[in-house]
Amino acid sequence: MARRKVKVTLSLREDVVRRAKSKLAIEGRSLSDAVEEFLLTYDELDFLDKLCESLGLESRFYTSSEITSNRSTGLKAEEVVREVRDERSNNLSRH
Repeated sequence: MARRKVKVTLSLREDVVRRAKSKLAIEGRSLSDAVEEFLLTYDELDFLDKLCESLGLESRFYTSSEITSNRSTGLKAEEVVREVRDERSNNLSRH
């Protein structure tokens, strides 16, 4: 069953819209598709933030360079990963 669509009026910077439409055209998508996808993602992120808060987990995005620079290497890496998994498991089991 198709979901009913509503018309929305937005005021956005012209240069942003022009660049977005150009990129979306290459992808075969419309600006409406992108806005709808963003709104769905925004709603999901709110849910994930609340879930992380209730589980006592940190809720923040990391860039790939942050992940790489903070990643343990060598034999100690296995211990760190095991410790993180155990901590998450304990947090989840308390809820």
